[in-house]
Amino acid sequence: MFTRLNARQEQFLWLVVDGVPGSHAYAEVYGQDKSKAVCEVNASKLLRQAKVQARRQEIIQARAKRQPITVEYLSTELVAIANEARALGQASAAAQSLMGVAKLHGLLVDRVQADVLVRKPSASPESPDDLSAEEWLNQYASAKLIEQKAPDEEEQNIEPSDDGLDGGALLDKT
Repeated sequence: MFTRLNARQEQFLWLVVDGVPGSHAYAEVYGQDKSKAVCEVNASKLLRQAKVQARRQEIIQARAKRQPITVEYLSTELVAIANEARALGQASAAAQSLMGVAKLHGLLVDRVQADVLVRKPSASPESPDDLSAEEWLNQYASAKLIEQKAPDEEEQNIEPSDDGLDGGALLDKT
């Protein structure tokens, strides 16, 4: 479906779709003799008209069908966005755009943590692949019990010092 506009409206709309600000496109199509304020107001009025909005969508959709999305295209667009953001003083937006380019080209990769169970039920390469619950408990649970008892057997009596020389340092009184 094709929405009909007059020649000036069509020319104005093509400039806007190409990225020219509305006030500049209006001044170029309808005459440079108009003031900036008049161009801004009239461009805004023109862009709000239903038939102009419909035609704008038609143009954008037609371009989307013709424009294949490639790495080169995306890179160019992201760099253009970064340049525009810099010109507007928006460093964060410029940085994000450049990060997008770097990710697109594989220079940056988001970190992904993957917890993978390599061997079940043990990480030891010498262990058999399959252990019953009883065999596992016999082999690994006894080792954990020994590790837990070792610190308990070596208990130390530690009390604060009363001599006042070291500010209450702890002494081993065994």
